[in-house]
Amino acid sequence: MKLPPKGEVVPLERIREICLHYGLNALWEKIERDVPPKPFKSDGCTLWFDAWKGVELYPACFLHDLKYWAGYPGEDVERLVADAELMIDVARRLNATAMAQAMFFGVRVGGHGGFKRSFSWGFGRSI
Repeated sequence: MKLPPKGEVVPLERIREICLHYGLNALWEKIERDVPPKPFKSDGCTLWFDAWKGVELYPACFLHDLKYWAGYPGEDVERLVADAELMIDVARRLNATAMAQAMFFGVRVGGHGGFKRSFSWGFGRSI
């Protein structure tokens, strides 16, 4: 499935299609139950590479951004799972672990909701 480009606002119906295509049914149910007030757009692999040695990492980062956008404060386990899924997706794409582990540690440190950045956990819900 072709994902929307970096920086493009993604309409709710397209988010639904993406979630269902990637088997993110629980994520879609969460979004549908309580749509975040800020529109969704991905910034790709925040402050990182969207591709590495000819391998696209953007799809993994896009899905990670979607999970972060829909997050609620205090969802520590959900955030850890989202970060671990990013690491696994990147490792599979690259067939290597070093970059995946570096990205995991980066999002664990830099993605905390308390930072209130445009890429922090729950960025779709922060006002």
